[in-house]
Amino acid sequence: MREMYWIREQGVDVHIFSLLSPKSSLIHDQFKELLLCTHYGPFISWDVLKAQFHFLRRTPGRYLKALGRAIWQTYREPRVLLGILAIFPKSVYFARQMQEAEIEHIHAHFVWLGGIAAGVASDLIDITFSIQPHAFGLFGRNQRDVRCELENASQVVTISNYHRAYIDNLCPRIEQDQIQVVYSGLEIDRFQPLSNPPDDGPVRILSVGRLLEKKGYEYLIDACALLAKRGVAFQCQIAGDGYLKDTLQARINQHGLQDEVVLLGSLAQKQVLKLYQNSDIFALACVIARDGDRDGIPGVLIEAMACQVPVVTTPVAGIPDLVQHGENGLFVEERNVPGLADALQRLILDENLRRQMGEQARQTIVEGFQIQHNVAKLAAIFRKVSKQEKTSLDGTIAQ
Repeated sequence: MREMYWIREQGVDVHIFSLLSPKSSLIHDQFKELLLCTHYGPFISWDVLKAQFHFLRRTPGRYLKALGRAIWQTYREPRVLLGILAIFPKSVYFARQMQEAEIEHIHAHFVWLGGIAAGVASDLIDITFSIQPHAFGLFGRNQRDVRCELENASQVVTISNYHRAYIDNLCPRIEQDQIQVVYSGLEIDRFQPLSNPPDDGPVRILSVGRLLEKKGYEYLIDACALLAKRGVAFQCQIAGDGYLKDTLQARINQHGLQDEVVLLGSLAQKQVLKLYQNSDIFALACVIARDGDRDGIPGVLIEAMACQVPVVTTPVAGIPDLVQHGENGLFVEERNVPGLADALQRLILDENLRRQMGEQARQTIVEGFQIQHNVAKLAAIFRKVSKQEKTSLDGTIAQ
């Protein structure tokens, strides 16, 4: 949302083509302006059928090529293939809308359905398209299918040097200059530290994220149990929801940590911002999950550091692009519970170290992760790929 909002300031006229309709009525204030350029559509309707007839009649070869390529990129994963067959007619419908709107380039996040839909539209109306892989899809899907999807793109934009090296190794047919790193960013003016943070009570540890295996919350809870056994005073809050909620609460109860560790559930963005500003340490014990899934550069780390909070995390995937051990945070090897407890204890007991690392953390975000600067690089990539000095219209396929 932030990326699409700010890229318009670079002279890019954004149109969003959403494969799925929203499940929630909650709309972020910043997105309300983008709703005016967002396109939704049914899975099947007379207009969707007319779009199929349009391309079958005028360019049947392209239509069959697009369908065949979509199947080729997913046939090794039956569930993904079913998803592609379900959204293919809508992808064709969006391609027709893009054609009428004279869209010049398509950009899709994630190596997933949106990326394949972008390829379908590109095949049908003969324009360039780019894919921006994150963690989801890139690491957990069938790697041959991932390779096919990425090699079909005109340009790959990714979020860390780790991702770039991974893609370069996976896809030897892609030239190195076709893989560009553009960091995720945020508006640092909206994520400010408090001028007078509260200093009463025990040190406050915060973690934010979906309650999934790759977030490593079981290890954070176990580390908190070690801190409690050592007699270290702290308060740990975990904001987020997910399928591990009951399992993690049971783990908290098993350790007798009900007073020290609290699961807050899902919270609005404004509430999370207040949590950052009132926290002393941010912890995220990321791991590579058993199915290969892992984080890229978690946005919550960027947000916490912008609020001048030192972080304790793991050197998984792209996180070393953001965190420098001993400068703006501390690294612990994944699944290392004693090491995680030691790092947290070190910061809990050393207020000066927390302050120094917090200040350096915010400086890191100011220098390299301001979204206004990063989207300028992305806009330049769009213009270069579409071989135009000025991009007048950009299509974004979102899931």
